[in-house]
Amino acid sequence: MAVPKAARHAQKSPAQYSNTTIDGFSSSILPAVVVSTVTWYLLQYVVQPLFGPNEYYIDEEFHVPQAQHYCRAEFHKWDPKITTLPGLYLLSSIVLVPFMKIYDTILSLLGILDNDVLRVNDPCSLVSLRAVNAVGAPACLYYAYYRCQQHFFRNENKKTKAAKWTCMFLALNVATFPVIYAPYSMLYYTDAWATASVFLWYSSHLNNETHFLVKIIFGGFSVLCRQTNIAWLVFVSIIDVCHCAEQCFPPIKNNVSIFSYIKTFIIELYYCCSITNNKSKKLIEFFHKCLRVTCPSVIVIVSFVLFVIFLNNGDIVVGDRYAHIPRFHPMQLCYFVTFVLAFSLPWLLSQAYYKRHISNSVNKHFNLAKSFSEIYNNTSKVLVVILLIIISGLVYFNTIAHPYLLADNRHYTFYVWRLLFSPGKPVFLRYLPVPLYAYGLWLMDRTLIQSSIAYRLAYWIVTPLILCAQFLLEPRYFVVPYLMYRLHSNKHFTNNHAFMAAFIEFIAYQVFNFIIMRVFLYSPFISTMDNTGRLDRFTW
Repeated sequence: MAVPKAARHAQKSPAQYSNTTIDGFSSSILPAVVVSTVTWYLLQYVVQPLFGPNEYYIDEEFHVPQAQHYCRAEFHKWDPKITTLPGLYLLSSIVLVPFMKIYDTILSLLGILDNDVLRVNDPCSLVSLRAVNAVGAPACLYYAYYRCQQHFFRNENKKTKAAKWTCMFLALNVATFPVIYAPYSMLYYTDAWATASVFLWYSSHLNNETHFLVKIIFGGFSVLCRQTNIAWLVFVSIIDVCHCAEQCFPPIKNNVSIFSYIKTFIIELYYCCSITNNKSKKLIEFFHKCLRVTCPSVIVIVSFVLFVIFLNNGDIVVGDRYAHIPRFHPMQLCYFVTFVLAFSLPWLLSQAYYKRHISNSVNKHFNLAKSFSEIYNNTSKVLVVILLIIISGLVYFNTIAHPYLLADNRHYTFYVWRLLFSPGKPVFLRYLPVPLYAYGLWLMDRTLIQSSIAYRLAYWIVTPLILCAQFLLEPRYFVVPYLMYRLHSNKHFTNNHAFMAAFIEFIAYQVFNFIIMRVFLYSPFISTMDNTGRLDRFTW
């Protein structure tokens, strides 16, 4: 039977398939291997020599012994000071115990190790547990984030060499993002895998060919690594429901604002419920589509809710409950937008540098003067004043500090807070960033216009939900919301200038990582947390 002409053109030769495979390997797998190797080298030859063989850093005092219990299959033992579910400990025991047994057996067969040494070898030693983070988390985060970007760059006209290099460097920037890479990817902390697991799950969710059981496993593992990751499953479920609504009720697509989008959605649902004709079939079709698309996420969400209610006394955290009581803290959103502006600065400045080569529709998001001009000309002055008043009110009523923030001088936030917000400082210092907070919120919303209204709606529901319940000011809580924001705000930048901006951001992040690691490793100080005279180190 003859092959149609169009099909013949669509078919690829074996050489083309080979080139595509090699190109995909070099851009998605090879950088992950490089990141993993470099991080392991830093751990083995830079970080570990400065620590004792059993010298823990802050929370490793709780995480390492707990992981070692799991390695010995002592699952009934649990440290009540640990707040997160045992995802990292399960992963460590599943990976390390079989790997180290195989490794030791091979060495024994080769005559390198004798049986006496094999009996005393600990498969879950401190350095082995740190290696679980160093080898696995940055590489998995790179691969997952890269695959997420490929989903958004899937149009053929965007698969240019510049777009692929831009994707690769943006994914490298995420894998080596300073707040979770230096030094936490080289310590046994939950942050690196808590972040990587979210994007492993998200990349599987975006791939329609992924089996629903795989999505459930990845989603469950993400929640086991950090409970607040459940919010991102809610986030995706909201987007999926919105997309189903757009398919079943086409008028919803025509809306340009979140308010009109929600209004049209409610009207369509009400109309379907109040009229007994073919509209009711549309309603049944809508619920059927929603159930089919959101099923993996809903299973994980419902399971987590049942666990919280029936097995954990209604608490999100599983330990140290009195120090982690949720508290309404909307100022966290203001601190978050400052975080976004700070870590987007290399990208923003690079885009501004190439402004002559970028269309006005894109450039206006990155030029500060133009941005303020647009706010002045196109935004209601009343709304601006109301926003400034609301933020000023939050500063006055909600500038609160967790006891940990005020007591722990090992974290940079301790010094920032003491510099700007401590009781002895002039009160006006608290209000100086108010315009910056307002501008940051406006800029983020304007940037997210590139995404769908469904995404903007879900993002502005979930992000405040995660952040505003956190009493403790902790930059690591901002990482996943920031990376999600960047993932969906970068997807139109596929030209050579975007590649240069991504490369400059990569260089800036590595300089930042070098400074953070230099201070962490080579500027210790005598601990004031106790009277033992031990050394402590600065970190996030």
